[in-house]
Amino acid sequence: MTALIYIDPAAIHPVINGVWHRTSLAAIPAPGEGITMLCGATAAAEFEPLDQRTAHGVPTQCPYCDVAYRRALGWTIPPNHPGLRRGPRPLPRRP
Repeated sequence: MTALIYIDPAAIHPVINGVWHRTSLAAIPAPGEGITMLCGATAAAEFEPLDQRTAHGVPTQCPYCDVAYRRALGWTIPPNHPGLRRGPRPLPRRP
């Protein structure tokens, strides 16, 4: 007998160096599989239990993924949104 666990790929928010991102996944990635975030960042998939989410500090949201997500849904983006800043994107934080 098996117990199915259903996971919604749209609810997956990968965390890279303390910043959580949005991605458009068609399926759950395999461990080690490369995934691309809406902001263009790429990383290999890795999984941990939910209780480990804050073990390295509380993740913050990627403002560039948020802008891409809002645009895709046709939502309003406030003119002072940090993801609209011009210039180079800040480097991700290192743990």
